[in-house]
Amino acid sequence: MRVGFSASYEQRKAIRLQQARLSRPEPLLEIVRSSLPPDFAPASVTGSVQSMHPDRFVTRVDVRSAGGEERVFAVKAYADDFGKRVWTVARMLVENGGPSELHLPSAYVPQERALVFPWVEGEALSDIVDERKPQLLRQAADLAARLHRVPIVPDAPTTAQMMVDDALGRCDRLRIQLPETAPAIGELMAPLQEAFTCLDPADLAPVHGDLSGSQFLWTGDRLVLLDLDMCGYTDPAYDAGHFLAQQERRCLLDSTLPAHSAQWLDCFRDTYLAAMPHVSARNVAFYHGLTLIRKIYTLCTRRPEEWTRIIPPLAARARAALEVATTREQTA
Repeated sequence: MRVGFSASYEQRKAIRLQQARLSRPEPLLEIVRSSLPPDFAPASVTGSVQSMHPDRFVTRVDVRSAGGEERVFAVKAYADDFGKRVWTVARMLVENGGPSELHLPSAYVPQERALVFPWVEGEALSDIVDERKPQLLRQAADLAARLHRVPIVPDAPTTAQMMVDDALGRCDRLRIQLPETAPAIGELMAPLQEAFTCLDPADLAPVHGDLSGSQFLWTGDRLVLLDLDMCGYTDPAYDAGHFLAQQERRCLLDSTLPAHSAQWLDCFRDTYLAAMPHVSARNVAFYHGLTLIRKIYTLCTRRPEEWTRIIPPLAARARAALEVATTREQTA
């Protein structure tokens, strides 16, 4: 799992140059050609950038034949060889019975450091706030549990200590960047360290690594799980806690959500723990609190002028989750 990864200047420059080059039809067609049916004769190719990050980008590629047939792909290109690792993990999941709802690449093009995916249309679970939400959250929890049961070791283990160190590093950087946040951030350090010492032993499992509502896509027929960039091998409670923290962050800071949205967390938590009874509820609470602390750094870095609105509710809920992790009876 990539913990605390930051792209270098050279990588940032390389990915910008690659994105500019892959704005042309010819190289895009060469990337997706192996994913086209043998009898498909391309007549036109168009690309549109869907997302851009310091070390990667995603482009939608529409290929149309002279007869009007269309094939649509997502091309995800990287500034380094990280896509090769994602491709390897994807093949492991396919070969070991991973959930069919995982959105896995159909090809990897080494010379372009690019993965090719079939395009999927749908609504992000994070954008669905109507009566469908509770059942879709239960489906998301079940899908996460099935991923965690796949018998593979996709990466070297990521330990709880590594994640705590990353969170503490973020807190230190935030206190330097925004000194006025130091008192509020400092109050979270002791509860985090105390809860860390209370963690239950865990059987490691393959994890998504960035589980949130935005990573699930509802097609109208099924829920699809996207993006294995952060996949790793660790306590599966991490995924569950991360998802709950991301959902709670939205509930706390988004005034457009319905008043009962906080109850949605129980839909996911209860379903997940019922499907994975050997996973420690204490550990889920710990990673819930840890992720909220990490999100404080992310949100305040992006919107420093709003830190007085961001920190108090997230810090309060982080302390509450860590208190649960400290006091909850150990699982059998």
